Amino acid sequence: MTSPNRSTAATVSHRERKKALAQATLQREALRLFREQGYTATTIDQIAAAAGVSRVTFFRYFPTKADVVLHDVADVAVVDALPESLEGVNPVRALRDTVRTLSDSAAPADHAISAEREQLLRTVPELRARVPAQMAASIPMLAAELARRLGRPTTDLAITTLSGAIIGVAIAAWTAAADDLSEGFMLRHRQLLDDCLAMLEDGLEI
Repeated sequence: MTSPNRSTAATVSHRERKKALAQATLQREALRLFREQGYTATTIDQIAAAAGVSRVTFFRYFPTKADVVLHDVADVAVVDALPESLEGVNPVRALRDTVRTLSDSAAPADHAISAEREQLLRTVPELRARVPAQMAASIPMLAAELARRLGRPTTDLAITTLSGAIIGVAIAAWTAAADDLSEGFMLRHRQLLDDCLAMLEDGLEI
């Protein structure tokens, strides 16, 4: 079995990190404008101007205004922070540990952005309806990275199944959290996700 070319993987990772940085900047400015003048009243041109880019550049990173909120900037960060090799390691355990570490080390401003984004996702009907599909769209990226770290092909059915199960758990946790936006809700939501992943890690006995 031939492992993926590591120099190519590194180049792709660098490209993804650069893209993630640009998307994070646009999202941060968009959330500020949504907070100041409301989601509906804020235009794409205003978001682009606030981020110091053109309208054309905005569309290079996001197809619609809704996608600015739907995009989870943590996706790339979590995958990028996974151990380079997962051989002999339970991938779900590694993912849980990585999510916990990143959450514990995140700056207060990053936690505030996550909370604002979550409130919009749960209170704006246009956004709420698209959350499950948006989360499911990350399955190919997760599968590719797990395959690389496990030294297996991306066509490996077990890798595809595991990736789908992990994202399915994330969707289930998001749904189970319902509309609880009371004080400290982000901490409770993160704990719920960890609890759900723990069940997957243990074999999900019913």
